[in-house]
Amino acid sequence: MATWKSIIRKTLSLMLFPFAAAYARARPGIRILMYHRVDRLSCYDQLTVSPERFEQHMAYLATHQRVISLTQALAELTSTGKMRSAVAVTFDDGYRDNLLYALPILERYKIPATIFITTQFCDQTHRHPRYAHTVQALHLTWEEARDLSRKHGITLGSHSVSHPYLSRLSDQQVELEISESRRLIQQNTGSAVDFFCYPSGDYGRRESGYVKQAGYLGAVTVAPGVNRKTTPLHQLRRTEITQNDSVTDLKAKLSGAFDLVHMMLHLRRRRVF
Repeated sequence: MATWKSIIRKTLSLMLFPFAAAYARARPGIRILMYHRVDRLSCYDQLTVSPERFEQHMAYLATHQRVISLTQALAELTSTGKMRSAVAVTFDDGYRDNLLYALPILERYKIPATIFITTQFCDQTHRHPRYAHTVQALHLTWEEARDLSRKHGITLGSHSVSHPYLSRLSDQQVELEISESRRLIQQNTGSAVDFFCYPSGDYGRRESGYVKQAGYLGAVTVAPGVNRKTTPLHQLRRTEITQNDSVTDLKAKLSGAFDLVHMMLHLRRRRVF
């Protein structure tokens, strides 16, 4: 359900669409899309996209964009070759609906994706606080995460142990959240874990340092924008996609038309942290 604020933001961004598209053609980069849940809910939830909407998005990407894995994105960002436009798909938190609803669509359109999981969510001892009162099974079990990791084109990344605000923790706690989650995912799934996702996008120089120290090749944030060869590999930018995004909105976001508005919202968010 769109609010008047979201309508204003969308109108402004769509007005910028032609200029952003021209700039994107002149300065190509890799845009990483951020999804969370793919499910049918009775009311609007910013973190949830319906399977029908998600399929519209993936169909468009498969037909009109060069879609690559996060691993390939990192390789291209560190190469000496010419920068080419591309899109990568990611999911946060490790929801069970990623397996039930998103995976069949990803496989249908041959789109690779990285799913960032929180280890205590997989233990079923903790869940995302946003859905604390949800009754049904919400997050992937370790067995389901392991099955997902074996699917072609699917890679797992770490989203910490308990999904805390990292900046509010001690050095020892931050190091544990970052390094232990990687160890546990590798131990329980047998898959390599090369990428980290900062919970709630909360990070600073200290947190980024611990991510590098833990051996991750790259890390993603919630800072909006496109990634180019000058973007720090442990501070990769992403573009959030919601249920309210039609294919036209998706095209505008891919062009960068929403980046200015998203950056303003992000700066306000950082001040809250």
